[in-house]
Amino acid sequence: MTSRWATAHGRRFEVETLGVAPAPARKSWEEVLGKAHVSGSTYAVAIVLLYEAWKLKANGHQPVVKLTSTLLKRVSVGSDGKGAALLKLTELRLVSVEQSPGCNPLGTVYFLD
Repeated sequence: MTSRWATAHGRRFEVETLGVAPAPARKSWEEVLGKAHVSGSTYAVAIVLLYEAWKLKANGHQPVVKLTSTLLKRVSVGSDGKGAALLKLTELRLVSVEQSPGCNPLGTVYFLD
C-alpha cells in the first residue's frame, strides 16, 4: 500500500492506494480459463467483460466495465453466477473488482494491450 497527497476543494488530504496483485505472465484469457476449469457462468461473464472492455478501449476509455444485471441477462447469468464468476476471475488475476454496497460492481479488465 502506498500513499500520496491530493488536493480537492481547497483541502489537502492523504490518499492510500491499494496494491493490485501483478498479473501473471502474458497468457491469453482462453489459456488461463481453460487451465482453471471454470464454470459456464464464469466463461459467459468473461466474454461479456472482454467485449465491453474492448468497446471502451476502442473509444479511448479505460477498460472498466460496470457489470449490470442487464448486461448478463443476455448470456443467462444471474446474480449468484455473477458473484461467483467475478470472484473466480479476480482469483485468476484477469480482472480487479470494485464493489460498493447497493451498486453494480466495476470490473477492470487486464490483458487488453
